[in-house]
Amino acid sequence: MAYTVCRIQKIKDWGTLASSELHTTRERNTPNANPAVHNIRLIGEKSDPDLVTMFKAKIGNQKIRSNAVLGVEFVLSASAEYFRPDDPSIAGTYNQKRLDDFAFFTTKWLKQSWGDRIVRCELHLDEVTPHIHAYLVPLDERGKLNCRALFGGTRERLSELQDSFAAAVAPLGIERGIKGSTAKHTKIKEYYASVNRQSLNLDLEQTLPTATQTESAIAYRERVKVSLQPSLDIINHQLSDRTAALQRYQDMELKAIWSERERQKLEQRILELEAEVFKSKEELLALRDLPLEDVAYNLGLDPDYNNKHKWKGHGHIISITDSKFYDFSGEQRGGGGAIDLVMHVKECNFRQAVAWLGDRFGESGMIGAVTFHALNEAQQIAISEPVPFFTPPEPDEKRWQAVQHYLTIVRKLPENLVQALRDRSLVYADSKQNAVFIMRSLDGDVTGAFLRGTVGKDNTFIGLAAGTKRNAGWFYVQSGTEDDLIQRAVLTKSPIDALSVSVMEQPQQQRTLYLAVDSARSLPVEFLSKIPKVVAAYDNDIAGNETARLIKQLLPQTTRLKPKAKDWNEELAKRRYFEQSHC
Repeated sequence: MAYTVCRIQKIKDWGTLASSELHTTRERNTPNANPAVHNIRLIGEKSDPDLVTMFKAKIGNQKIRSNAVLGVEFVLSASAEYFRPDDPSIAGTYNQKRLDDFAFFTTKWLKQSWGDRIVRCELHLDEVTPHIHAYLVPLDERGKLNCRALFGGTRERLSELQDSFAAAVAPLGIERGIKGSTAKHTKIKEYYASVNRQSLNLDLEQTLPTATQTESAIAYRERVKVSLQPSLDIINHQLSDRTAALQRYQDMELKAIWSERERQKLEQRILELEAEVFKSKEELLALRDLPLEDVAYNLGLDPDYNNKHKWKGHGHIISITDSKFYDFSGEQRGGGGAIDLVMHVKECNFRQAVAWLGDRFGESGMIGAVTFHALNEAQQIAISEPVPFFTPPEPDEKRWQAVQHYLTIVRKLPENLVQALRDRSLVYADSKQNAVFIMRSLDGDVTGAFLRGTVGKDNTFIGLAAGTKRNAGWFYVQSGTEDDLIQRAVLTKSPIDALSVSVMEQPQQQRTLYLAVDSARSLPVEFLSKIPKVVAAYDNDIAGNETARLIKQLLPQTTRLKPKAKDWNEELAKRRYFEQSHC
């Protein structure tokens, strides 16, 4: 896993700027740099004047404060795992494609963020890990030296800089370090020295004992072992400690990354909840009626100071309580809501009342009043209007023999199963010779019926009986011991498929519910979420796969079960044919 490196150094005098340039242009000897490797200038030309001259030209003749920041130096890189993913330990090497991508995205970020205020950008390849040096003249929007305006003086602003750079190189798979970490910020000089620091080695010239002329090779070897063993023991012990420390560090790093991701998820969820709360508040405001006291005032009525609820005027004595009003004069009648009050006092119709409210209270006030009025009427209708109960299609005994033939001969369902369902009135024939499959709630209440046409050889009619509550009931059967809890639910597209799967799975030890659910929209999610195993046994086609996918999103414990044939009833028919042909 690769991480971003983004360091900045504020330059406050011309001498420091000149010294920094000598280093980045290699005009000054750099011990850890390979002189055979050439660095690349990404922004600026080799023929450009020195940095001091370029900075002074950018700053111009403006007065420079004694404590002003003259320039900002960036060091931008990534951990070695990005540049050499196969073996990060091979210093000085890199994957050319990854290097090119890093240079492109970093340069793009610098230009988009600060434009021509970036006067130079160098890609260093002659050291352990590729990195970029960039120089910025910190001019604000007015062209004044103002580093604080660009980077501020707070930890939060520097964190925003890290966020910005990380977002720019995120397409490369490079991640930001741990946000909010208490780790001490590394200055450029310290970071640069750390990157190029080499491991200490034993000085064998001083450590090895001198061989004597009379000493054999074997004897000398033994003396070397005795001489070096204490040092080697110490080194091995240190290496062991270092390995254990690295492992602990890696474990802590993984935990920190996981914690950071969880924090970011929670932060995002908080933002989503805040947006939902804001939206809910807006929706509530849209549903809120106009205060009737304000409407009464605009209608020309005056408050009765002896009774805070009463308003008088134009021959009316109106009592207002919340959204209700009652007029004690004349016909003595009451009502509710701003629109009703306007219609009553002005003796106008609904359209005229709405227009008057729009004129006095604006569009938002008028919409609120209309919404409240419609909501009140809808609530009254819901309370007063009787809800029709579902009435199953009338059974037609004369048609049953044909339906029974279709289910047992054509569809290959066992006769004893079909008869048992008929005895329980869960399957029967209607006057049009449809096979009627009764749909029930999970409590057993009849809520609808699924119809399957059986007339003719190629009848493909399927439908729901009039008045069926599609989301409140299903056709289902169960297997296993009734006293046991349901451990498994098998979901299919149609009642015939549900029966076909139940037949092929017999005997079934676990108590299993076979449920016909034609769409994820009508899924009894709350009930099924409590069942340990859910099987999406839908047709072996695109529609079946999509239905199973949607169900798995709602019920993570779901597994997919496909028939070898197109659907489960066709699978049952093939099995019956095979069994009969081998008898």
